[in-house]
Amino acid sequence: MPGGRIVIDGLWRCLCPSVDIASLFRLTRPSYSPRQRLNPPFVHNPRTHGRQQRREYRRVATTTSADQIRPDRDEVERARIGYLKRLAKRSPWIPGALFEGIDSFATKLDRIPTKTIYAALKELPRAQGTYHSVVKLVEYIVKERKERPNAILYESLIKANVDKNYGSAEVASQLLKEIEKAGIPVTPQIYQALLEVTAIHPDYVLRNTVLFEMKNRWYTPTIDDSVNITVGLLRDNQYELALEKLEELHKDSNNVPSWLYDIFLYTFGDLGFHEEALSILQHRLKVAMVASEPLSLNTWQFLLDVFSRDAFYDGIKYIWDHSVSPGYLNPPDGVVMNVLNTASSHEDAALAVSAIETLSRRGKKLELHHFEALIDIHTRQNDLVKAFTILCIMEKADLHPDLSSTRSIFRILLHSSSETEAAMRLLHKLRLDYKVPAAAFNVVLEATVIHRPFKVALDLYRSVRQICIDGPDIETYHVLLAHCIQRKSMNFLFAEMQAFSIEPTWATYDHLIRISTMQDDYSQAFHFLYTMGSSTAATLPEDPWPSRGSALALIKRCIEAEDIRVQELIEGCRKRGMSIDGEVQQLLEAFQKRKELAETDTGSPGEGIAISLPENDQGQKLSAVSGYA
Repeated sequence: MPGGRIVIDGLWRCLCPSVDIASLFRLTRPSYSPRQRLNPPFVHNPRTHGRQQRREYRRVATTTSADQIRPDRDEVERARIGYLKRLAKRSPWIPGALFEGIDSFATKLDRIPTKTIYAALKELPRAQGTYHSVVKLVEYIVKERKERPNAILYESLIKANVDKNYGSAEVASQLLKEIEKAGIPVTPQIYQALLEVTAIHPDYVLRNTVLFEMKNRWYTPTIDDSVNITVGLLRDNQYELALEKLEELHKDSNNVPSWLYDIFLYTFGDLGFHEEALSILQHRLKVAMVASEPLSLNTWQFLLDVFSRDAFYDGIKYIWDHSVSPGYLNPPDGVVMNVLNTASSHEDAALAVSAIETLSRRGKKLELHHFEALIDIHTRQNDLVKAFTILCIMEKADLHPDLSSTRSIFRILLHSSSETEAAMRLLHKLRLDYKVPAAAFNVVLEATVIHRPFKVALDLYRSVRQICIDGPDIETYHVLLAHCIQRKSMNFLFAEMQAFSIEPTWATYDHLIRISTMQDDYSQAFHFLYTMGSSTAATLPEDPWPSRGSALALIKRCIEAEDIRVQELIEGCRKRGMSIDGEVQQLLEAFQKRKELAETDTGSPGEGIAISLPENDQGQKLSAVSGYA
């Protein structure tokens, strides 16, 4: 590097190519200081001086906005000064002026020996927020003390680039090139500083260049070097290589810092690499037991959050047993709910009960979905006793389970008539100790009506008051009506509903209309239809109408009976946007064929009914009049 001026300019351009001395001076001095701005020590360029004046004008012009954020700046500045004072106490052999910021350099550095400044350059890069101080010291010692650039100065500049805010891997790489160009020997400390920079500012090319040169010079990386390499790979999104390097560190040395494991836990947990994160966590706890460095509460909470979010059962179970159960961690309700759902899907009753107890201890009112998760667990284990017991507990807690709460129980009873009979015997036993809810009776009734004749299910219904103190509910009748085909049974069930003062719902009337259409005299279907339409009960929707299946069944009966009320039914379906014209056309054509065959056999013509149908794509009526000649 020939010539003093070239040396200085080269260092400055490589270190901070976009910031001049005036900007650096303004950034590093306290924002509220009333002291006179010091002139940069070796800048005499009038263009630079003019630029400084313009920047000073802009700073004054924005005083109002600066005043608004001054309390925050003051707080940060007080923290910075306090930190530097503590750092000075830890290094009493270094003059305090070197820790006070750049403002004091011009007036106090002249009394400090060069050897002491060199010692300070080794200490300052280890501290936070000293980037500009290191830069200024190097500049001062080269310009004012006439020191030639050497390995120590370059090492200090490279280490300064570890700073997360102002450092740069690109600048460090330029400094390395300048060292080689100047013929300055590259020491192991310089390589270590470069690896530190790549750990904070990932640079794959620079890292590999350093490792290649270290290998060629027989420099063995230290533990700190390996840690920096690992962190750099992790920040560079090379996760597999980073994990391999961590394993190598573990095998080669037991002095791996615990914070390195924590970085992997946060990174892998956030990325969803849960199996790897759990493996690292287990090893981290072993390290904590040996080194007395316990895992932080925040790390426990973070891992449980991400594991429960993705329903990673092994990780949830491990963290729950090691941190929640001992009372070390108290997760929020949302995480506990995720744990409960995961426990349910993996049939872990103990974990689910522990999660529910955690919610209960907080005074949180448990709801249906909390207990339904437990029911699902017990049914997967074919434990009907506990499943039905939970239904009784839900009733006791005034939660009132319904038919949807018993779907997992129904799946078991559906495949075994013997289990259905055993379930009924179980209900007779439970009624001695609990108040059996109607939902428990209904699910057994639902399975019975499938495995046994309808008459058996009806006889079972007659014993409902013996099991359920409050008697049946609307779902009890829906279960029976769904399989009912006889008018007598239908009327009996409808009368029972009235006796128990149970208001019919839309589903109830739909069942009644469907059953009525199966009878020889289907007029009762119209009775229920008109009753439903004129009812003002709160259990019915606005403008109620039968389902598509029930409506078509009644239309079919009307067509077969040549009942003129079929037109009313069709218009009612069209009014409610129910597309049935295709099916009606098929019903008419089928009935017409049967009618023609009957006329051929008897030789007597018949009269028909007129039904208006919509036009097809060609604008022709599908069947303007369906007459029966």
